[in-house]
Amino acid sequence: MTVQDEIHQEPRLGVDVIGFGVGEFAYLLNVLEGPARDRSVSVFRAEELVDDVTLNTAGASSLLARDLAVVDDDGDLGVKGVAAAVATALGLSTRWTEMSLLTEDSMDNVVLLEAPEVSLMLQPRALGTWFAFAQDPTISSAEATLRVIRQHVDEHPGGTAYLVFRTLDDEKHLLVRHDGKSWATGVPDFATDEVTETGPLDNAGLLSAIEESRGAA
Repeated sequence: MTVQDEIHQEPRLGVDVIGFGVGEFAYLLNVLEGPARDRSVSVFRAEELVDDVTLNTAGASSLLARDLAVVDDDGDLGVKGVAAAVATALGLSTRWTEMSLLTEDSMDNVVLLEAPEVSLMLQPRALGTWFAFAQDPTISSAEATLRVIRQHVDEHPGGTAYLVFRTLDDEKHLLVRHDGKSWATGVPDFATDEVTETGPLDNAGLLSAIEESRGAA
């Protein structure tokens, strides 16, 4: 199977949330090539998925059946609509934010992908599926990250978050916890296995800490 790099981009996602099966997600990771796509493969720990030809073929077939892909006059397959937005984010992102949302007995994950004109959040669910939803265009990516953390703590008092901010050239880590009244952040030093903590912080202070860890916009 030859994975084509043609995409038919639409300006809006058109739906709030959409799910992709494991084969579909593998195929979307293969639509574009380059260092950004390779970074996405690493972030999603999908090295085996993208090399599985049978899985990619099944994913392409599923996208076609769901009207998220189209075959052109030359017989080449191109993704469209929401699938095109996801493929663009996976293949052209300049920033990746991994959010591990922790409780005493569970962990959930959200990944924010930021590409030119496309910012999406993806969340894993059962059987290798991923759900994608667009970042609210009226707020910044740092504010979107803060919103996810606040929702997690509202739903799970005592919950914490571990953030990894990545670009092609850099990587920063930030621990976030809430004591019921204020926030505290921690920056781990892996060489010494120590954490430098800052706090107490209000919501504005936490937003500033996120913006600082993200680096330049």
